[in-house]
Amino acid sequence: MNTIELYKELPKTNCADCGQKTCMAFSIAVVKGSAALHTCPHLDKHTLDKLSVSVVKLDVTEAMFDKLKEETGKLDLRKAAVATGAVVTDHGIIMRCLGRDYTVKYDGSVESGGVVSLWIKILLLIHIKTADASELANDWVSFDRLRMGTVKIGAFKKECEIPLTDMFIRDYTAATASITSLGAVEVPGQPSTAAWELRLLPKIPILILYWQGDDEFQPEVKVLFDSMADRYLDVESLVFLLRELTITLGECSV
Repeated sequence: MNTIELYKELPKTNCADCGQKTCMAFSIAVVKGSAALHTCPHLDKHTLDKLSVSVVKLDVTEAMFDKLKEETGKLDLRKAAVATGAVVTDHGIIMRCLGRDYTVKYDGSVESGGVVSLWIKILLLIHIKTADASELANDWVSFDRLRMGTVKIGAFKKECEIPLTDMFIRDYTAATASITSLGAVEVPGQPSTAAWELRLLPKIPILILYWQGDDEFQPEVKVLFDSMADRYLDVESLVFLLRELTITLGECSV
């Protein structure tokens, strides 16, 4: 269950009795694993039991990160900087991810200006480990056109395109402001109502297409990738990266 799906099940009173400012903030915290469902005192037992089964927690452990950190510490990060588009510094390499700068140090640790989620740390280290030095093709393709994309297309739609569509339907202005705050640039001349290019990582740009919908068609968001995206991250990692994007956009709009 993603943040939008969970939010729809909440009372939407924004009472803050759970310790979060709004129901949307609570939804984001639960999906990220930093809050528990039962801390909302207004969920009846039936709803709580139903949601407890549906909410999928991230199976991420410190052990997984520690292994990646150890492997990264053995790599030539200067060479990795070329493959990932990162900037080399005295302390390591700096990569911009979802509108925020992260420093991957030579020992494999990851730092930023504040708290860094474990998932972001893991995704950055996987990116460093797997990216090659290929150049972007400047050719937009759908997720299922990427290598093994057809296997994960259901998860991609659930974790990315459906939540983004719901965000635009709920508040187009807020959704636009959120993606713009992450560095998205509007792209004219697309077949959609509006379109933005956003770099999730220096070498992983996406094209977000939004159709407003009419009496015949429902509103819809489609996300396209550079055809070389699977050379920098495997499709499963891309799903989780886009999941982090929807969470970040939700936090920006709260």
